[in-house]
Amino acid sequence: MMATGHQVVGITFGVGALTLIPQLNPYSSEPLSAVFFLGFVLFGSLLPDIDMPNSRLGHKFWRGLLTLFILTFLIYLFAPRYLDLYREELKVFLMLLLPILFMIRGHRKMTHSLLFVGMLVGYSLFIEKWLNVPWFYLSGLIIGVISHLSADYVTKKGIPLIYPFSKKHKRFFITFKTGSVIEKAVVYSLVLWNVWYINLIF
Repeated sequence: MMATGHQVVGITFGVGALTLIPQLNPYSSEPLSAVFFLGFVLFGSLLPDIDMPNSRLGHKFWRGLLTLFILTFLIYLFAPRYLDLYREELKVFLMLLLPILFMIRGHRKMTHSLLFVGMLVGYSLFIEKWLNVPWFYLSGLIIGVISHLSADYVTKKGIPLIYPFSKKHKRFFITFKTGSVIEKAVVYSLVLWNVWYINLIF
């Protein structure tokens, strides 16, 4: 599915989660919290395509990572004492980054598997404790990723659900081609559904 379609599906999942998951209900009544939650959902809905350098999120990720490495190298050359000040933070950052770089080895592989979702849950638990980010928002990120995998699951290419144990792509029994008229019709229908549903509940 295309990036815009993934975002629409993500919003659908996010709004559904806010209204149907009891643990999230207390936050859904706070407009600002709900907006931040949906922001995390939107980010998560694009996250699995980070393995594509030309995707909407992948392009920014690789450009940002390259910029970060250049800045770190320049600091190492001209102001190495600053690296010593943040040595522990850099260790944690690298510890978090290396597994992500290992996972990004071709489109619709690790980042489109159930293992990726499991690892993301583990990362989220760590971030919750280390940075004190509320689980409510991190759950939005996970819901966004699940929405992405669900959307790609109904495309003709499918996704490798149990990668790396099996590279075979699984798909729903009803599928459509990415970028097709059917996909656009589904996306427009979801936009209308979201508008109607949000008006109904709020």
